[in-house]
Formats: sequence, structure tokens, C-alpha cells
Amino acid sequence: MTEQNHVTVIGAGIVGVCCALYLQRAGFRVTILDERPPAEGCSFGNAGILSPSACVPIAEPGMLWKVPRYLADPLGPLAIRPGYFLQALPWFLRFLREGRPARIRRNSRAMAALYAGCFDAYAPLLKEAGAEDLIRRSGALLVSKEKGKGEVGGELANALRAAAGIKAEPLGRDELRQLDPALSPEFKGGILFPDIGHSVNSFRLARTLAERVVRNGGTILRRRVTGFAFGANGPSALRTAEGEVPIGALVIAAGAWSRGLAAQLGTELPLEAERGYHVMLPDPGVAPRLPVSYSGRGFYATPMENGLRFAGTAEFAGIDAPPDDRRAKALLRLGKDMYPALNTAGVTEWMGCRPSFPDSLPVIDRSPHFPAVHFAFGHSHWGLMGAAVTGKLIAELVAGKPSSIDLAPYRATRF
Repeated sequence: MTEQNHVTVIGAGIVGVCCALYLQRAGFRVTILDERPPAEGCSFGNAGILSPSACVPIAEPGMLWKVPRYLADPLGPLAIRPGYFLQALPWFLRFLREGRPARIRRNSRAMAALYAGCFDAYAPLLKEAGAEDLIRRSGALLVSKEKGKGEVGGELANALRAAAGIKAEPLGRDELRQLDPALSPEFKGGILFPDIGHSVNSFRLARTLAERVVRNGGTILRRRVTGFAFGANGPSALRTAEGEVPIGALVIAAGAWSRGLAAQLGTELPLEAERGYHVMLPDPGVAPRLPVSYSGRGFYATPMENGLRFAGTAEFAGIDAPPDDRRAKALLRLGKDMYPALNTAGVTEWMGCRPSFPDSLPVIDRSPHFPAVHFAFGHSHWGLMGAAVTGKLIAELVAGKPSSIDLAPYRATRF
């Protein structure tokens, strides 16, 4: 496994799989390791959104005053378990600093540069895998009960989108009803983003691409990586319960679990497991034609081939804490608020850990200590849309080719 053209990828989620596919396209042999089958982490349960218009960081001015209000609202977009507050505090202090206007604009530009090409980066992978039907260029809505036409979205967010050249069409109450008749008539206004798309089944998408990795000659091993063995030039093998796996070049794309692996290689990073929830309704009784985001509530309603998914919110409780079913039930209540005719029979609940940095940007970089080790994690809410672009960038890094975009904003050393 250690010949020069072989690369090992830790992580069989959508980011790791896309890295593997682009590495194969660049001529490398690839082995993926993950303790779970492909796509059984965040890739299973995300909201399915692909947005070349993603350019609004989570941190914004005034977050210091907004966070307590969010925490006090049982239906709010944010929850922190009391026992985890002190452990999460350093991350939140960094997060608040990222809410300064200059940093917001800088982070927004970096987001726009990374995600603008998401559809183009996916295109060859989907075509080769015969999976082009799994992504739809549907557009998406942002809707509000508090604000009318031309007022939705917030002044700062709308300014960032305008600076990035994002198409956004203000809508009034009647226009919303025409696009989605099942929406509650209490929604006063919204924004249509015509360039956004979505996956009709995020799990099947990632699984199909993983199968393509194997058909291309790659290997996927069910192994939990616990550490590294070192040689003269750095990590020489991965330690697993089944024994050591020799490596040459390495890509760490293990999502929220990447923090511990990077730390073992001498790179401490402020990566948090920002836990998201979804509820899935197999027979919702309503048929949205495009994804809808509820302004101020932090979630999407996404139509998928197996039902309607309400996915989002953020919980900080640590990577191993059990799910809090109240968060899923809050999503269901908000979904019923969006769609009064919603049929909730047969609902299923899910929780997954997003890998999130305070500045809303991932790390896409070589290890500062070991040039054969590469980092590809920390995409937060944007993992699905960033996976293929990241895969392309990682393949360029491993091959020693010029990068398609400037990678400076995504360096591991920026913290």
C-alpha cells in the first residue's frame, strides 16, 4: 500500500469519498478506512442542500446578545448542554470574534470562492457513477413570518450575497403561495435563490459514489483508526484494532473525529462537533417543489425521494453524547408550523455531528508538520456542497499541482 502512487483516506463520508474519486482521476490508487460503512455519519442525514450561493458565515455582529435568546427558546436554532458549556466556551469565544465585520467579509469571500463551483465539481463524478438524477437544480426559498417582500434575509446577509454576485429574487406572500401552496399563509415574504440545488437522497448519493471508488479499483476497509505508527519521515502506518495498515500519502477526512487524529500529528485545531438533527416524514401529505428554509429557525425542509426532511439546528454536547430527542421534536413542531396540513405519521429521527470551525471555513491543507499528510475537514453546514470541490483541491495538493483556487483562507495554521 505504500507505493508512491497510493493514497490512504480516513473517512468514508461524502468528503472522503469525493477526495478518493478525484485522487483516482489524478491517477492514484486509493484505500479508504472508516469504522462505519460509507455515508453513515453526516452524509446520511444532512439537509441535502447544494448552494453555489453559500457565502454567509454563521457568526455575525451581535451574536453575544443573540446566543442567550436562542438558548432560552426551546424551538430555537441553538442548544448547549449545561455540562458541556465550559468545554465549548473557548470555541464560542473564537466564534464571537469571527462576528466582527472585517472577519465576516473575509470569511464570506472565502466561502464564495469555495462553494461557487460545487455543481461543476460534482458533474464528472455524477456522470461516471450514473448518478446525475440524484441532484436537482431546483432553487430554494428562504421564508419569514416577520418580514415582507424585500425585507427578508437581513441587511448584512443580503449585502454579502450581493457582493458575491448571488442571484436572489424577493417574493411577497402571494408569490410564496404560488411556489408552495402548502406553506402557512402566515409567511409574509421570502427570497428565491434560483441557483441552489439539492440531493434527493444524500445517503444514496454518497453510497453510489463510494461504490464507484471500488469499481475504479479502490478499497474500502471497515477499520477504526486509533493512532499512528511513525517512521523517519512521519506517519508510516495507521493503528487499528485489526493491526497496523501501512501508508504513504494520507488524507484525513474524518469529519468531527478529525480533531483527535490531527492532534496526534501535532496540530491542535478548534474543531467542534456541532450536532444537527433531522426528522423524516415518509408520507408528508404536502409536496414542496423545492427546499424551504425558515428564517431565524436554522433549518431546511427538503423534498427527497423517500419523503420530506426537516433538518438543521445546532447542539453542542460533545461528540459522544446521546441524542436529545427534544431537538428532533422541536423540528417537527416547526415543520407543522410551516405546513399546517403536514402528516407526521411514520416520522423517524436522526442526529449527526457536523465538524465546525468558528469561522465557518474548513481546513483544506497539508499538515504543517508532515508534508505527506493532508487535511480535508471542518465543512460545518456545507459538507455536501463542499465535498466535490474539496476532493478536487486535495487531489491537486497530493499531486503537487497548482490549486484551482487560493487555499490560504483554509490553511490549518490560520488559528
